[in-house]
Amino acid sequence: MVQATAPNITTVPIRIDTGSVDTDGRLVLAGGRLVAVLVRLGDETHIDTHNSWFLEAGFGALSGEAQVFRTVEHAVDWIGRRLATA
Repeated sequence: MVQATAPNITTVPIRIDTGSVDTDGRLVLAGGRLVAVLVRLGDETHIDTHNSWFLEAGFGALSGEAQVFRTVEHAVDWIGRRLATA
């Protein structure tokens, strides 16, 4: 299932083999191109960030970024702003 979350940006739910309980993920596509992989921090060891979303991998203008977001929507907003200025 593909869900539109912002103009030209979509997310695709996917399970990710992280080696931990953090397996709920989203592929983030902009214009049909993969620009990021988000992982929900479900492990209770993430005390301050439990259930937040981590930018596991960014590509292109998002490469090398390490960000945590409260929601997928916050992540998509941030990604959209970064891509607009790239």
